[in-house]
Amino acid sequence: MKILITGISGFLGRYLIKKLSKYELVGIDINDEIIDNVIVHSSERINDIDFNPDFIIMVHAAVASGNYSPTTDILFNVNVQLTKVIIEKFKDAKIIYVSTASIYKLDGNIITENSPIKPISEYAISKLWAESIVLQTKQACILRLSSMYGIGMKENTLIPNYINQAINDRKITIWGDGSRQQNYISVDDVATYITKIIDNFVHCTNKILLAVSLHSYSNKDIATIISMMVPTDIIYEQEDKSTSIYYNNEKTTTILNWKPSSNLNEKIAEYIKWKQ
Repeated sequence: MKILITGISGFLGRYLIKKLSKYELVGIDINDEIIDNVIVHSSERINDIDFNPDFIIMVHAAVASGNYSPTTDILFNVNVQLTKVIIEKFKDAKIIYVSTASIYKLDGNIITENSPIKPISEYAISKLWAESIVLQTKQACILRLSSMYGIGMKENTLIPNYINQAINDRKITIWGDGSRQQNYISVDDVATYITKIIDNFVHCTNKILLAVSLHSYSNKDIATIISMMVPTDIIYEQEDKSTSIYYNNEKTTTILNWKPSSNLNEKIAEYIKWKQ
C-alpha cells in the first residue's frame, strides 16, 4: 500500500512515519528533505510528484504557536487552498483528513460526532472549510481531535507549560480554582485511530469521527499528577472563565472496534523524563 502524508515533519506526522513504516510512504511539507528514510516533497512543487497513493493522510495545518499567530491569508492558503490542490492532484486516493474538535459549539453539553458546529476562531473556520472540500470527494473520512499531547508537542499548550513551571520554578500557577475540564488524547492513540481507519475504511467513508480519550481532566488534576512526579507548589490565581469540555465518541469506537488505551500518568512521566 502507498500512503502520502501531508505535514509529515510535524508532531503527528513524525509519529505516523513510525506507525505506518510497513507501508510505502511519501511526504509533503514546507521543504524538500528526507525524514527517517521517507522522501518529503515541498508543497510548492506538488505537481512534480510522481507517486500514486492509495491513501492520503492530511495532517498539514497552519496554527497559532507561542507568539506566532498566522494571518487570515496564511490560514486560507495552507488549511484550505493547499488541501484543495492536493486533492485535485491525487484524485483517486482515499483521504483521511485530520481536523479539530474546536469547531464544535462549546456550551457545556457533552460533545459527540454529530454535535452542533460553531467555530469561534479563524483557525477552526479554516479547518471546517477544508473538511467540506475533502468530503466532496466521496471517498474521505474526517477525524476531529481534542487536545493532542506527547513527546514533541507544542510548548505553549497546558501540559508542557505546567511541566516547565514545575521543573524550572518548582511551582505551577493555575488560573481560577482549577476545575475546568479538558480532554487530552495521546499522539500514540491518534496514530492508532488513523491506522484503524485505514483498516476499516469501507465503514468510515464520508463519516465524521472523533479522536478523544475516554476521560476529561481538570487543570487541577493535571497539576496534581505533575506535582507527584516533580515536587512543586500549586498556586491559584485570577479566574478561569473557559468552558469545561466533555466528549462521548462511542460512535467512533464502535465503528473502529477500538478504544484509546494510553495512560495519562505514564505518558506525563515519559514526557517529564524526556524534558529532564
